[in-house]
Amino acid sequence: MQGIDLTPLSVAIMFATLNESIIEYMFGSIIKLRPYLPLISLGTGVFLSFAYQINMMHILLNVQSGFPPLDFILSGFLISRGSNFVNDFAKKALGSK
Repeated sequence: MQGIDLTPLSVAIMFATLNESIIEYMFGSIIKLRPYLPLISLGTGVFLSFAYQINMMHILLNVQSGFPPLDFILSGFLISRGSNFVNDFAKKALGSK
């Protein structure tokens, strides 16, 4: 009997956590930027995807488009949304602001 491979999921969680850490440490304390944090998160997610050549569609679903930049942009969206879930979880679990 073979178990589920959690490696792709752990990669997704790792990059979402990394993105969330970057956002919180660099921009989290700047009150004026709070409304723009989702856009900043998207930008850093896309940057991480291009910098590390992350293709979440291939990692999670084993599919690729014929246009790799699109894969990286979509991966950036997934990383960005994942970091939002990490942030929400941290707020609830740690009781932070």
